[in-house]
Amino acid sequence: MNRADIILTVVVMLLALALGPAVRAASGLMPASTVTISCPAGTTTVPLGAERTLMIAGNGGPVVVTVHQGSVAVLESSCPDHVCVHTGAISRSGEAIVCVPNGVTVRVGGEPSDGLDAVAR
Repeated sequence: MNRADIILTVVVMLLALALGPAVRAASGLMPASTVTISCPAGTTTVPLGAERTLMIAGNGGPVVVTVHQGSVAVLESSCPDHVCVHTGAISRSGEAIVCVPNGVTVRVGGEPSDGLDAVAR
């Protein structure tokens, strides 16, 4: 490795360190404003600011979803392991709760801003 390689490596590392916080700040690209609930019967969208409790028909039985004070959570589920219930409340855009046995997905979303498909953290 010669001197130019070392300088280039240092410059790339400094750029990565400088741009890292900006990329992380941009990861909240969409303001959370809606909750989309998908189930075998279809899809419904609810404003995240609404105060609602919904009974969703899953493949194996009912799933109770609550939207309360800007967050959404699965309160009850007929699935065997209750992973969806133990996930807790979510409120940030892009977060999701999935009940695989019942085929129910609860996803927080908002207005798309730049067309990114995903952000890895």
